Amino acid sequence: MLESSEIDLKGRFYPEIYNPSIKESWETILDLKMHPFLTVVDEIDSQVADLIKADNPERSFSKIELDLEVRKYLPLSEKDFIGNWIFYPWKNTLVHVLPKEDFIRIRTLRNNFKITPEEQQELGKKKVGIVGLSVGQSVALAISLERGCGELRLADFDTLELSNLNRLKAGVTSLGLEKVVIAAREISEIDPYLNIKVYREGINQSNIHDFLTSGGHLDLLIDECDSLDIKLLLREEAKKEKIPVLMETSDRGMLDIERFDLEPNRPSFHGLLDGVKPEDLKNLSNKEKVSIVLKITGLETLSLRMKTSLLEIGQTITSWPQLASGVFLGGASVAHVSRKLLLGSNVDSGRYYIDFDDILKIDSPLEEIIKPNYQAISDFQEEIISQIPSNILQSAYFLSKEELKEIVEKANLAPSGGNVQPWIWVFDKKGVLHLIHDSKRSHSMLDYKGTGSLIAFGAALENLRLASAKIGIETEFISHINNFGDELIASIRFISKFKKPVDVPYLDLAEGISLRCTNRKNGERIFLTPEEIAVLENLAIVGGLNLKFSEDESDLENLAKVVGGMDRMRLFHDQGIADFIKEVRWSEKEAIESRDGIDIATLELSGTEKAAMGLLKDPRTVKFFRKFLMGYGLTKISKDTLLTASGVALLQGGEFDPKSYLNAGKVLQRIWIKANCMGISFQPVTAMLFIFNLVERESKSGFSSKEEQEIKKLKNDFNSIFKNKENEQNLFLFRLNKMGEPSVRALRRPVEETLIVL
Repeated sequence: MLESSEIDLKGRFYPEIYNPSIKESWETILDLKMHPFLTVVDEIDSQVADLIKADNPERSFSKIELDLEVRKYLPLSEKDFIGNWIFYPWKNTLVHVLPKEDFIRIRTLRNNFKITPEEQQELGKKKVGIVGLSVGQSVALAISLERGCGELRLADFDTLELSNLNRLKAGVTSLGLEKVVIAAREISEIDPYLNIKVYREGINQSNIHDFLTSGGHLDLLIDECDSLDIKLLLREEAKKEKIPVLMETSDRGMLDIERFDLEPNRPSFHGLLDGVKPEDLKNLSNKEKVSIVLKITGLETLSLRMKTSLLEIGQTITSWPQLASGVFLGGASVAHVSRKLLLGSNVDSGRYYIDFDDILKIDSPLEEIIKPNYQAISDFQEEIISQIPSNILQSAYFLSKEELKEIVEKANLAPSGGNVQPWIWVFDKKGVLHLIHDSKRSHSMLDYKGTGSLIAFGAALENLRLASAKIGIETEFISHINNFGDELIASIRFISKFKKPVDVPYLDLAEGISLRCTNRKNGERIFLTPEEIAVLENLAIVGGLNLKFSEDESDLENLAKVVGGMDRMRLFHDQGIADFIKEVRWSEKEAIESRDGIDIATLELSGTEKAAMGLLKDPRTVKFFRKFLMGYGLTKISKDTLLTASGVALLQGGEFDPKSYLNAGKVLQRIWIKANCMGISFQPVTAMLFIFNLVERESKSGFSSKEEQEIKKLKNDFNSIFKNKENEQNLFLFRLNKMGEPSVRALRRPVEETLIVL
């Protein structure tokens, strides 16, 4: 009799098949039956009854008639010797079943004629390999239940964890067991005659050839593994052996088909990872994997909830989610397509979706954010000209076309929120240049009362002042702005022309107008010297403002939380997310065509961050975050921005009025140019200041009451960091560091698109 110590319950996954007509096997069966803890399942009568009914489909047996037929077929003395006895060591169970051919016939009887007996026989000759037994388990079970092959090769190195039990068919008694063992056991309990080969170490360079070819080439490879390098390796090797590959992602029921048997030169993943090698994909973090996964699956084709989940990786979850319903649907779809493919049906390479949310119209449709199609200034020229003041004296010096273009071109290099470039220049018949606010172009949630645009106008006027002086032109600036909403900003008279530059304050900064840029690179933190900080602070003081600077690490950490939280709040705002999507130029082509907005390349994002940013193109993603108070993954970029900074500076002063903001733009431009000339990189992080003003000054801000409370709390935290007093007006916040040249500079529209000459 077998002792319990002889039964390795954890390492066994192949059943033992005993033919009672063989003497040694019969003795083993008897020996097993003597074991006190053995469970014996002997339902051979029922199986024989099914066999009799299958042999006589035209007859309808009564229970008594069927019992008599069973007794004829199965004399009591021969009952134990019919068929085979299957011993399952891990269950300590002995089961009596029909012989192989009869067992297969009866077990698959209800397949007829969705699968004909001839097709069933043909499928029995096929060999299928499955790599990855999380999602792959449902595939393996579905194929096994249909008996969609004669041999299954299963590969996975991973063990069952509690977090797998939301989608794997297993119980807590199997925790710690290898997933491949769990699957092999389940299948062998369904069909002990199905040939199973198990690769407990998973797939690697050393065993992949064996997996694909040993004992005969696979007829089909099913990839459900998580390792990106192995996914690519599987396809590269499958191509060599001309083996088709199926993959199911469980998100939106996506089924991927690659017919390498028909197209051995077909690029892996339909060419989506062109140029990438398996070794390039080893040892990636979960966040790095996300960008590769998005290349494979495509960004636009992800479900809404998968998009939101990917943004939470590394924040509130550790990896991408999977649901049992999606996994089981995947098992069904792969089993169906594998059967069709193996039987020679016309199954084309491609990507297919079984998306119930889409079919049943459950989720709201994707909202198309219309990219801004701004009117050309010629379309509303009369409206613009009507604002030109008639009481301005004629310029004493009339600019040439070349001089006009040069100084306007320099003025247009000024920064503006979202790089919207909200300026219109009108050069009238008196030789006077007027600056007018193109409010159609600048309309956004962040441009509260036009304050962002006023800063841009101040910077543009400062550029124009310096550029004019540099080429020897003396100017007179006449300010018109009195109230928020005024569109006529300023007029510039040209007094005289000299052969050398006009001596004006900060003339040395004229050389830096073209140098000035935003640099969002992150890297090693390099501290500024006290002398460098003092130079920038002095520019603010002379301009009638104050510059508060902090390089304290705890301040930066706390500020990162505030900036990140406010970035999240901005995207929660209906207009805020719409503005964001409109202002980003998602490709080089978009940036070149529009020559405005934020070129995504200027954000200096990693592949993963760029992929995450792309997820926000679907406004439903942010609406989901807003509904469930999520979206903390949106704060990650802000955190990196501030923790790598040399320091941050807050420009303060003046009142909450248009002239203060216009002056702030002039002073800011001097600070920015000077910083860049000193080799100091500059990046605005000021969006939240405009939101603070919006929430503080408007009864209807567009935020919910909970969001307003959160914003007020973040503002208090911000004031604590900078030790702000109640009466101090916060105008502009920026970070400084030393990162060299940016990868890409923001583009500007041609002068002709911003200038009207009367």
